Amino acid sequence: MKVRVTRSELFDAVNKARTIVTKKTVLPILSHFLLEAKQQDSGSLLKITSSDLRVNIECSLPCEIEEEGLITLSAERLSSVMASFPEEEVVISLGENRVVDIRCAKIRMKLFSMSPDDFPPVRTFEGIEPIVLPQKDLRDLFIKTSFAICTDQARYNLTGLLFELSDNKITCVSTDGRRMSLCRYQSDSFDSRLRRKVTIPGKVITEVERLLQDEGNVEVFLDENQVAFSIGPVTLTSALIEGSFPNYEMVIPKKHDKEVIVDKAVFQESVTRAKAMTNEKFNSVRLYIAGNQIVLRVSTPDVGEYEEEIPAEYEGEEIEIAFNPDFILDVLRALETKELAFILKDATSPGVIKPVLEDDAGNKVGRISDDQIHVIMPIRI
Repeated sequence: MKVRVTRSELFDAVNKARTIVTKKTVLPILSHFLLEAKQQDSGSLLKITSSDLRVNIECSLPCEIEEEGLITLSAERLSSVMASFPEEEVVISLGENRVVDIRCAKIRMKLFSMSPDDFPPVRTFEGIEPIVLPQKDLRDLFIKTSFAICTDQARYNLTGLLFELSDNKITCVSTDGRRMSLCRYQSDSFDSRLRRKVTIPGKVITEVERLLQDEGNVEVFLDENQVAFSIGPVTLTSALIEGSFPNYEMVIPKKHDKEVIVDKAVFQESVTRAKAMTNEKFNSVRLYIAGNQIVLRVSTPDVGEYEEEIPAEYEGEEIEIAFNPDFILDVLRALETKELAFILKDATSPGVIKPVLEDDAGNKVGRISDDQIHVIMPIRI
């Protein structure tokens, strides 16, 4: 193999592919990239692939091919040298005994490589019709739900994001057992008769969020046990999480009757201040709701006390309930409307947060959205 590429494009591709590479692995080949130079219908491309056995990232970049072929290179070393190379053409060629020659301006390097045959095969999705979505919309779906993904590997079936297709709607749901976040998106990009429900690993969701941009489309491929996201020159492929995801409809409270409307920015600033008065052992904020106000209270041993009143719209019976402030702040950062609805039943039942709908001018239209629902378990007072 022998190719010529620009340093900036190679460095960008290497950085995107490197994110799933780990230094410590039982298989040495997983610390390497697979580089493939091949003539495609779209032109001459160099494809850089990384893998951790469950997740693969492929990054393609234009190149000038003098000889097609496959090589492997240490991900850490290639990334390190590319960071300090000058902005000149880079020439990569395979010599004898699997020694790779790399040249850039007056720089000459030789790196030992491993056999490409040892690199794990990458799943292809030929013949599968993709779901095409705007990148921004898919990123919004993920950002509004991914923060509640469980990180406890003992609860493996919760360590991913539920991705459900039904009635031209995409529904994403995450939960860690103490909270749940749901977001729906209407789409005409797939057959309304299509019904699919899969759980995508949290690690993959994080990587896809990082790759998605405000413009352009993303293609989503699904089969029985794998998923792929094609985003421009990058394709990320992953195994799906096996096991059943909880019935999220059963988690959403149905008989809550206390509805509080509050300005999101005011509430977020107040909870942030209250959070500063908590610690790891005593991490809770009490909300006393009565009349047209919410009183936030914190009392933490060896730290101190905090109290603040903020305006709200509320006409029900008074109620006092406590929550983990981090859970509330995660939700507030995911909301885009000026106001939110906090829907409650009593001090021991889960609280529900939903956005208050606005028109195109940002004015409240008096309706609460069911396309974004966040459920948080209270802390016993």
